[in-house]
Amino acid sequence: MPSASDLDRLAQQRLRALIGAGVIIVILVLVVVALWPGSDTPPQSAPSPTQSPTASSLSPGQGEYVVAERSTRLPDPGRYLNRTYRVQFPHTVEGAAAAAVAMYQQVWTLDPGAAGKAVDVYFTAADRPARRADAAASSTWMRQQMGLPATGEVPAGANVSIQATGVQWKIVDADNVYVSVLMRLDMMAGPGATLQTTSAATTVHMRWDPTLRGGDWAVIQTPANQMPKPATAEVGTVAYNEQGWMAIRPGG
Repeated sequence: MPSASDLDRLAQQRLRALIGAGVIIVILVLVVVALWPGSDTPPQSAPSPTQSPTASSLSPGQGEYVVAERSTRLPDPGRYLNRTYRVQFPHTVEGAAAAAVAMYQQVWTLDPGAAGKAVDVYFTAADRPARRADAAASSTWMRQQMGLPATGEVPAGANVSIQATGVQWKIVDADNVYVSVLMRLDMMAGPGATLQTTSAATTVHMRWDPTLRGGDWAVIQTPANQMPKPATAEVGTVAYNEQGWMAIRPGG
């Protein structure tokens, strides 16, 4: 288990005031609908631009920090495909969670071409054409919302960073796991631009494919109503524990 000082250090990095929440919430609604493999249709209702997407938040110096009741270590990949993509995770539930995190960190990008390539790495063959188009469209839309050119090279300094802040899972069987990932999304349009930060939580169906890279986890399309839907919550809050999130301990 991590020490209180380790968790406090992580909390100081992760817990910050939401900046530009209106724009980012709209972006997240689109991206989650497009890239959440269980989403066949948009949600019946979405947060308004004035609402925080988090269940609760704790800024440094405000409230009492609550230590995570559960934690886990996610395994390292067996290799880096093309020196970029983390792949070949162990045939364990923690391996499924690590693969889901790796997928989101590659698919959510400002580069439509890179997003499509990431889909080809992490999704099942049957789902790739549709998800490739969704990923590219979401990348283009995010760029437009940030005031960036919709096409061409990503401007220097423009960046979207995804950091997993918690995981949980539901085991269907040894080869099928519903993995929920809690993420912090940081967006910057370029040098000197305001850092925009918010949280998102989504669930993905990971299936073990013994024929993929000698055995690896892949994302498979599954209706959303068949999978858990945990709410977002900030590390260091009561809600984080109430929603069942596990903190991710350093080290594979």
